[in-house]
Amino acid sequence: MNLLIIIKKIMKKLKVGIIGSGFGLNCHFPSFRQNRNCNVLALCTKNAIKGKKLAKKNGIKNYFNNWKLMIKSIDLDIISIAVPPKDQPKIVKFCLSKSIPVLAEKPLSISLSDSKQIYLKQKKNKIPGLIDFIFPEIDIWKKTREIIQKRKFGSVKNLSVDLNFQSYTNMKKISSWKNNINMGGGILHHFLSHIFYYLEWFCGTISSISVKLNKEKNYKFTGHTKAIILLKFSSGTTGIIRASSNNYGVHEHILKFINDRGTIILENRKNDWVKDFKLQTIDNKKKKYINVKYKNKKKTDSRIYPVSKIVNKLVNWVIYKKKESPNFKSAVRVQYLIEKSLLSNKLKGRWVSAKNFT
Repeated sequence: MNLLIIIKKIMKKLKVGIIGSGFGLNCHFPSFRQNRNCNVLALCTKNAIKGKKLAKKNGIKNYFNNWKLMIKSIDLDIISIAVPPKDQPKIVKFCLSKSIPVLAEKPLSISLSDSKQIYLKQKKNKIPGLIDFIFPEIDIWKKTREIIQKRKFGSVKNLSVDLNFQSYTNMKKISSWKNNINMGGGILHHFLSHIFYYLEWFCGTISSISVKLNKEKNYKFTGHTKAIILLKFSSGTTGIIRASSNNYGVHEHILKFINDRGTIILENRKNDWVKDFKLQTIDNKKKKYINVKYKNKKKTDSRIYPVSKIVNKLVNWVIYKKKESPNFKSAVRVQYLIEKSLLSNKLKGRWVSAKNFT
């Protein structure tokens, strides 16, 4: 890329618009605000009264309650989207039709066809676009992957993921997209999308899958709250995921990698999604805790730190034209695994191939 063009782009701040007043305002907005190459100019939310107050409170100059009007009214360089998965594809497609780079939330959509259309549009027109899979951006997770890939304890033979917590909407019995399967809610879309992405990041391609989804007998919402998933990887590794989003007084996110000559454990047993992970390695001689300092600013949402890493990647892609990840191809792969999971569950847990993905 021409050096003069790069210098001009760096000197001229990228104009950013945020769509969504929840995670979008709590994490996307501060992540863009702390990037020196960005200026957040616009906020779009459904609730106009609340949205105007939030825009004013956060020093955002322009407010809209219609996302299409926002995009047509201001010449924006990046759109950051944090809306329910069912609503996201139409916004992303519109942005790409205007050649505007996008930061999107996971999962990208609730259908494989929508996700594929988005990816192919992005690929054809070479428009920067990233998806917000945050866990691999955490430093202690990167250290865990480094240990696995260096094979200090040999190859991973078996792995397990235990994710048990009580979601806010389940605790308060609130009707929300997060517990509505038709909006992209429930444990499979909303939480296991993260797990599918990071397990392939750790251990390579999942080749087949066996899934059983369930929910409590008197649970009044449509989204599943429980999942047991068996996995086979192309490498020969096997695995199991046990997940539940309706546990009283329990919050744990535990990954175990059983290797030829030892075990690697990455665990968080505290009520914070990001900052409280501990890494432990065990071999036949000793247990060892590996300390990796968490770098998020104090008294801020801990999720801002990994989100800001993805924002920085997107900004660099826009300025320097260097492709980054996690991109929309990764989002399509995760959507493929979600649909294979739904198929396996429909077949009462029968093994389903997940390898032949195009």
